[in-house]
Amino acid sequence: MPNCTPSLIASQSRKPRRRTATPVVSLNRARPNMGHTWTPNCPIYLLPIPCCRVSSLLLLWIALFPLALHADENGTNRALLKSLTFYASFNRGIDADFAHGDPNLYTIVSGKPDFKTAVGLQAEGMTKLIKGKGLSGDALQFTRRDAKKLFYKAKKNLAYGRREWSGTVSLWLRLDPEKDLDPGYCDPIQITPRQWNDGAFFVDFDRAGDPRDFRLGVFADLDIWNAQNRDWNDIPADQRPLVVVHHPPFASDKWTHVLFTWNQFNRGDKSGVAAFYLDGRLQGRLTGWEQTMTWGPHEECRIQIGLNYIGLFDDLSCFDRALTSQEIRRLYELKGELSALVAK
Repeated sequence: MPNCTPSLIASQSRKPRRRTATPVVSLNRARPNMGHTWTPNCPIYLLPIPCCRVSSLLLLWIALFPLALHADENGTNRALLKSLTFYASFNRGIDADFAHGDPNLYTIVSGKPDFKTAVGLQAEGMTKLIKGKGLSGDALQFTRRDAKKLFYKAKKNLAYGRREWSGTVSLWLRLDPEKDLDPGYCDPIQITPRQWNDGAFFVDFDRAGDPRDFRLGVFADLDIWNAQNRDWNDIPADQRPLVVVHHPPFASDKWTHVLFTWNQFNRGDKSGVAAFYLDGRLQGRLTGWEQTMTWGPHEECRIQIGLNYIGLFDDLSCFDRALTSQEIRRLYELKGELSALVAK
């Protein structure tokens, strides 16, 4: 033992040992002068956090995250239902489950000049309601290109606005376009009071190709978008109001979600925007066009489905505004469960 006096030894033994931490990095609290050497002189110490506290925080986060996610999904579901104007699940028949307007499905039984329609599905077996083949129940099956045309009335089911008009249309398809479709254009849905190129929306498969292009068409009044009345075949591709998808994700063993939105239409300027989505993912936008569609009060606008189409068709819905990307993703994730939400 060193040669120390007893009093000194006693004072050392009674002196408490101070708990210290290892300095991690030191920083000067004052802002350094730019261009000069900065010498740190104020140490910062990192004290350990007890493992039990970290574990508790982690467990709390794990417990609360699903609740927060569920609350967010419920909020999105409520927003979708609030904006819904038309919904046909085909699980309870051919008529719409929910409709602001006429819920009935109609068949065009004879074309011009003796144009006639009839209530109900009267397609002579070429189009039928097939049990258990839909997203969450039944679906429509189109089997012939020349089958009689079907439609719902758009009035109030599609919330048309003369100014500042926006909306969304959603549907699901199941087919292999290269194997199932006959040659020629095919429109799973077309919405217009007149014809395909005059105040119209449609999605279609191009008339040929391997794979066939899938397209969104958004056509203002004919005298607006094609004031020179040019022949369609003479119009260059970049001057046609189309969004084209060159490799669409369709297959016979899965359902594909198809959705399009429009926003700021009928303003008399070129601010209108249309967007095209497949399986919840944006495929493209149509901008820079004057999107004026004057659907007159004495015109009957129709939501036509299955024009020249061969395949399964399900879950048709319309909304009175352009859905957000989050809502579109949620609608895709529901995969037919919208039927259960509407039924509540």
